[in-house]
Amino acid sequence: MSRQFTPEQLHDLTRPIEEKALEALRAGDLDTVKKLLPKMARGHEGLDALGLHAIARKVGKLRVDLGEDEARAALDKIGGELMRTWVAQFRAGDMKGAVADLMSMFRVQTGAVVEPVADTPEAFVVDLAPCGSGGRLERQGATRKYPEAYANWSDGVSSFCQLCKAAQRALNTGLGREAWTTEKGADGHCRLRFAKTAGDPAELYTAEEKAELPLTRCAKAEQKLAAGDTDIAHLLDGQRFEWMPWHDVFVCLLEYFYATALDIGGPEYLSEMLRDTYEGAFTIGFPHYAAMSDEALLTEIARTWNYHCATIEVHEEDDRFVVTLDPCGSGGRLLRGEMWRDMFHYGKTPLARFIRDPHPINFTRENAPAYCTHCAASNRAQFRGGPLFFIIDGHAQMKPGMACRQYSYKKATPRDAIDPALPRQVGMERAEPL
Repeated sequence: MSRQFTPEQLHDLTRPIEEKALEALRAGDLDTVKKLLPKMARGHEGLDALGLHAIARKVGKLRVDLGEDEARAALDKIGGELMRTWVAQFRAGDMKGAVADLMSMFRVQTGAVVEPVADTPEAFVVDLAPCGSGGRLERQGATRKYPEAYANWSDGVSSFCQLCKAAQRALNTGLGREAWTTEKGADGHCRLRFAKTAGDPAELYTAEEKAELPLTRCAKAEQKLAAGDTDIAHLLDGQRFEWMPWHDVFVCLLEYFYATALDIGGPEYLSEMLRDTYEGAFTIGFPHYAAMSDEALLTEIARTWNYHCATIEVHEEDDRFVVTLDPCGSGGRLLRGEMWRDMFHYGKTPLARFIRDPHPINFTRENAPAYCTHCAASNRAQFRGGPLFFIIDGHAQMKPGMACRQYSYKKATPRDAIDPALPRQVGMERAEPL
């Protein structure tokens, strides 16, 4: 096979959308900017959906395998790890910043609408109308179609929302009071109430701050353009990282579930959990990716990595495209301790776990980061008959500071011609027929 793109073409296909929007803005081409803004706003949709479904399925699996009481106890441990920094922030008297950070997560959830409704001396109240996570799954009918994974528990709370309830319990336990509560409404709506103490301001936010709390960068840019204001470069630059708060919470939650699985049944149970909860969500996209041209696939993969909070460099080989991730936006940043709010460091807490012994689910490595096992699971799914569009070299990033590497094989590449070391990393001899 021959190379398909010049270096210049490759760069143009794989650079972030925001760079194209900034170029158009500098050239005065506002029509192009307006066309690109919706694409930027939706740039993280696929990753958001994958994480949402994978986590909800993990909650459902714990319920099925352990029963509700033990599963809820496991979720409480996960919630405690997740909310550690928020407990400290509330204790330090920064309720305003703590709530603002929570809003920065909720407003970037796909389809979410954030509506502040009250800011009184007693509480700050905001509606998710609708919620873009648990409420979104309910609106999509997942709780009805797949009750074992998503549906309500005996207390009437669905699987994903059980995790939100665990986060609330963790914060409230850490503070010794009912600081954060929620009230579910109809059609995926939810009301969040943050109770104030005597030391908190009568109003957390000014009227201008309350008006901005629900708005993403793209929404702000669209408002400014509609008013004839073109001073939006600061909103476009780095827009792909705006959803980092929600992205990084997803990433940490996944790691906590993997560590929980190791506690329950070691690498074999973790392998089973990934098969039952992650691979199913990942493989839904196989027909879509298999039907893509090499150019369309490369563009899609680059967009995904750009919105995965990664720093990427792409080059072409005769049989594949190689993406160098320095760092990968999830496993790489976890390993380097670069998570939002300084939430995560391997080896510092019981749920920040390395896996000591080699196993196919950790790329047959010693002392492998637990988070990276989901990449072994997605490789396994592709080698078992899926398109080879997103293969991770699990031996590229062996320690913090090293780059990771991902391959997208060209459609014309025979499956038996791929690097044989890659299937062996996950305990397989070859890539099975498509």
